[in-house]
Amino acid sequence: MSNPFVDFQQQVIAEFRAHCGRVGGMFEGARLVLLTTAGARTGRPHTVPVGFLPDSGRLLVIASAGGADRHPAWFHNLVAHPRVTVETGPVTLEAEASVLDGDERAEIWARAVESDPGWADYQRKTSRVIPVVALRPVRIVHADPPESDLFAYLRAHRPDLVSVLDGYESRAAVASGGGDPEVHLTTHRIASPDTYETVQASVVGMFEKMPPLPEDADTTELFSLPAPGRWVDASKCRPREAGVVLYVHGGGFEQSHAEMEQRMAYRLSRAAGRPAFNLDYSLAPAHPFPAAHDEVVATYRALLDQGVPAERTVLFGESAGATIILEVLHTLRAEGVPLPGAVVPVSAITDFTLASPSIDSPAGRDPVTRPMLDHILGQYLNGLPNDRAPQSPLHGDLSGLPRMLMMAGGDEALLDDSRRYAEAAAKAGVDVTLDVYEGMPHAFHLTAIADPRPPVSDTFLQRLSSWLSADGPQDRSA
Repeated sequence: MSNPFVDFQQQVIAEFRAHCGRVGGMFEGARLVLLTTAGARTGRPHTVPVGFLPDSGRLLVIASAGGADRHPAWFHNLVAHPRVTVETGPVTLEAEASVLDGDERAEIWARAVESDPGWADYQRKTSRVIPVVALRPVRIVHADPPESDLFAYLRAHRPDLVSVLDGYESRAAVASGGGDPEVHLTTHRIASPDTYETVQASVVGMFEKMPPLPEDADTTELFSLPAPGRWVDASKCRPREAGVVLYVHGGGFEQSHAEMEQRMAYRLSRAAGRPAFNLDYSLAPAHPFPAAHDEVVATYRALLDQGVPAERTVLFGESAGATIILEVLHTLRAEGVPLPGAVVPVSAITDFTLASPSIDSPAGRDPVTRPMLDHILGQYLNGLPNDRAPQSPLHGDLSGLPRMLMMAGGDEALLDDSRRYAEAAAKAGVDVTLDVYEGMPHAFHLTAIADPRPPVSDTFLQRLSSWLSADGPQDRSA
């Protein structure tokens, strides 16, 4: 049964997005933004319309819940995960949330009540102290008009937002020169009702009986590429407009599973809202580094030659494939090739010196072990140095790389490989989000192709879709 309040909120959200922040009816002329938080327990994105007060260098929002006795869900979410997304209409921001208290809260509250006495009515209805939250922009995610013309547009049409972005340019300039990695790194710890046992059972069941490829999967070859692979599309979008997911599978650099990878490519296509190409790279030990690396570089270049926009291209890799896509970034940058708009490495090996503490002390029963990694290293590097980029991605210059969503299991041996890379990239000025799925083993996300899917894989697909949504509106029902 539908919830009338939720239905109304969705109507407001749709109208807001369709009319660049303008909403009619009871909200005509009101200052509204769309606030997207990550669920406190699930990590799933949650979007609500909220009123705001402009302030120098920040937006101020009030968790009134209409005077209810409980704080609204979005407030609990941002307390757990302070990095949020704010849609204003002409500009979408990533912002850091902080709850105001003491004299600062009292001063802002008095200003809010003076602006709109309805806030005082809400406070009289409840015994809780209604929270006031400051949202300080840390990154412009999307701007229409483009960021180069944004401030002139805002001064002419939305002067209230000019004050909100006051100081943003100077903070961004400081951040781009290095400084505090926290400016660029967002870490989410994502809980799930799943356990190692439920995920393992799902994987075993999947391999015993591989689920069929869904009927709406379009496997038409959109155009030929220099490396073998399979096209899968669940989006009905054109690659030259929507972009492409270039999917590089895992398997320790020496194994592949065509059926599984095709089904994962389908899930990625649906979540990302664009066609996916599942690349079948050459495998070690017969083809050690740089064979697979070179094939991914050539395929990416071919996508651009076919008119696929770099900024709409997503490099997605899991395990060994995640390592390869991080390697490739060094080469593309060195060769002056336009970099992809987004990079998603899941359970990556980033340091072939195997120096990460979690390799020897994973919290759970991860299938990846040091002896296994020693074997993989020997097969793949074939005597090449293990402390140099591109083959060992952590050891290179990470500046100037695209935004990244790194994912890892909280109980996997390679957790610290993801964490160390994320911290180093953020320190170099890269915008990095690190999702750590509590209690999950290596490459837990493969359960996304199981039938039925465990809850953790739904969360993974939703997180991926939400993070990619800054690229523009797409059909992303996973």
